[in-house]
Amino acid sequence: MSEKRYDEDILKKLQQTELEILKDFIAVCQKYELPYFATGGTAIGALRHQGFIPWDDDIDVCMLRQDYDTFMQVAPKELGDRYLFMTTETEPRYPLMFGKMVKKGTRFVEDAYQQANYPLGIYIDIFPYDRTPENATLRRKWQKRTWNLGRLHVLTLIPNPKLPDTVSGLTAKILTAGCRMAYLFLKLIRMTPAKATRNYLKWATSCPEPESDLYIDYSYITGENLMIRTQDAFPVIEVPFEDITVSLVKNYDEFLRPEYGDYMQLPPEDQRHNHYAALIDFGEEG
Repeated sequence: MSEKRYDEDILKKLQQTELEILKDFIAVCQKYELPYFATGGTAIGALRHQGFIPWDDDIDVCMLRQDYDTFMQVAPKELGDRYLFMTTETEPRYPLMFGKMVKKGTRFVEDAYQQANYPLGIYIDIFPYDRTPENATLRRKWQKRTWNLGRLHVLTLIPNPKLPDTVSGLTAKILTAGCRMAYLFLKLIRMTPAKATRNYLKWATSCPEPESDLYIDYSYITGENLMIRTQDAFPVIEVPFEDITVSLVKNYDEFLRPEYGDYMQLPPEDQRHNHYAALIDFGEEG
């Protein structure tokens, strides 16, 4: 199957819109002294391209849970006229365990989320980092439990979640039927999205080693590859990104390499993916 690609002008316009969202995000963080750090393609783009990876179409930032919660409380007061600050608490139809800062009046419908019925617009992702055990066995128990609870939450909302592209044929049919049965069963036992969220947060925010200095994004399937220690992350450093700077963790190479390997090398053409949207509407300003 060939990779879908944006028209170059559309991609540039999308990147510019996301950059404006990022600028507003950073302004709130600076006003309230809330540290954040870029991750994924945003961090790699800053280091390798001093801006967006040329084919990339999203921005990813992270915050420690306490700072994330504060941001989600104050940001709607600062920018609520222009943005939706989407979490499972603010939008009961939202299926993900991290936040989105969505520009009002826009539409951005990814192939993977066409079956969702929450407000879909041009956004940046904001990932909360939670304290996690130093003990590897205990940590993997916590990670497995939170991951499964996150998947359960999706199934309280969406009976037919999009399966990975690597799944096809009979396996896909079996998994699709299983998801539908799980959705109906959760309805039967009255497992609501709100209950599923509370169960997830109960585990994600209750590290059994309260003195641990290790933090993880439990919403990410390979979260162990992108863990941080506050002593290695802060104070953050500033790196050029387009016409601004973004914050990276202090020891960014140690942070990025377990997940991305030699991230300074361009990947092969067939591995240059993005979140291709089935529908993009830039709104009145577009």
